[in-house]
Amino acid sequence: MALEADLVAYALGLGYDDMADDQRAHIVDLVIDVFGTAIGAATLGHESGAICEAYAIERRAGGSNREATLWSGNGRLPSDEAALCNGTWAEVLDYQDVIVRPRNNGHAGEIIVPAAIAIAEFVKADGKSLIAAIAAGLEVTIAILDAVGRRHRSEGRGFRTTAIAAPLGASIACAKLLGLDAHQTLNALGIAGACAISGLMPSLAPSDGRFGMDKDLAVGLAAQLAVNAARLAQRGMTASHAVITGDRGIFASHAHGDGRPLVIPAGGAPNVRDAALKKYAASYGVHASVEAVLTIMAAETLKPDEIGKIIVRVKDDSVETLSARTLANHVAARFSLPYCVASAAVRGRCALADFEMDALQDRSVREMMTKVELVADPVLTDFHHQTGSFPGEVELVTARGTFVLRIDYPSGTRQRPMEPRDVDAKFRALTALRFSSEAQDGFLALARGLASLADVGELTARL
Repeated sequence: MALEADLVAYALGLGYDDMADDQRAHIVDLVIDVFGTAIGAATLGHESGAICEAYAIERRAGGSNREATLWSGNGRLPSDEAALCNGTWAEVLDYQDVIVRPRNNGHAGEIIVPAAIAIAEFVKADGKSLIAAIAAGLEVTIAILDAVGRRHRSEGRGFRTTAIAAPLGASIACAKLLGLDAHQTLNALGIAGACAISGLMPSLAPSDGRFGMDKDLAVGLAAQLAVNAARLAQRGMTASHAVITGDRGIFASHAHGDGRPLVIPAGGAPNVRDAALKKYAASYGVHASVEAVLTIMAAETLKPDEIGKIIVRVKDDSVETLSARTLANHVAARFSLPYCVASAAVRGRCALADFEMDALQDRSVREMMTKVELVADPVLTDFHHQTGSFPGEVELVTARGTFVLRIDYPSGTRQRPMEPRDVDAKFRALTALRFSSEAQDGFLALARGLASLADVGELTARL
């Protein structure tokens, strides 16, 4: 039997009580985080999510199939289409979770959580079942990423890690909530792997400069695929049971000589805390450098006009992929080290408002961007390969002296986790334009008590 059967047996067997307290708590944090990022994007009305949702609602006008909630507050849709819309919104602000592992990185929760919650609403699952399903989906995703390695992306092939493994993990979460048996779940996994979008990233190439909406839609489509894969497998749709390790499977197509054996977790959910949460609404590659700038300026009480130069040292490929200085839209800004660092230096923060179009035209930030120099640092590159983290070192050159700070693990990682109060504060900031403080209190109280809910619909009803 292929190792996929062992992976499915582990995932289906994982129960809420098998998990440690910190593992369960992290899943709850992740759920709150994904809700917040999606709701925040929907409230701001960014085009990619708005176009996707309007399309889905228009297609279902007058229909009676209302299985799952749109987190935007715009009603209900069939479970797969709700996952499509909610998953798209969850990607828009680039405020999503990041897998931080030596072998690979990528986003997973933004696909797994919308898909799992859509199915949980459909079947009226309880909170403990949802937590266990999301954990199983994360563990499957991480196992695949560890085995495949990073050459599919790091050597210029362009495949997006998020699209390679997270749809499979999400299909496992959905299958688990639907109560599928091992045979059906293997089919769901096979459908998700065979039918997943390729996840190409041309819109994120600085040489293109478009930074298009396809990046967001790809996440929504992956969540929708996971829902459909599980529901079709439930109806008898078949697929390969060796979609990861078999001939022409994921390893064969994406490992590029860097593959390692698929490792099945021994028990519990030991790796879920490697789904790091973001402190800033931007590409993860800018976080350490932004945090370093803010820390230095606060500690030294520096003012922006004192800065003569900002030297930013990061891993080698970040110098290329995060080098954009032409800011066509909010996505370009979120993937621009020069902009994010300059904005932090000028504004003393890195906030949601700093990525809206008016903020991108700020002359003082534009001028500070001319002082930002990016350097590919082999030491930081090696650290990234050894740990999976995205370190950054910033050197602020001023008339008062030169100040240097290196940050290896940005806030939100397993090594520097966010406290529940920080996760809740992020949710409140993201949803402040949508909900009153009392409504936020009510939602967070239910979310924090997710394990006690008899029906996950009690939580989504608050939306």
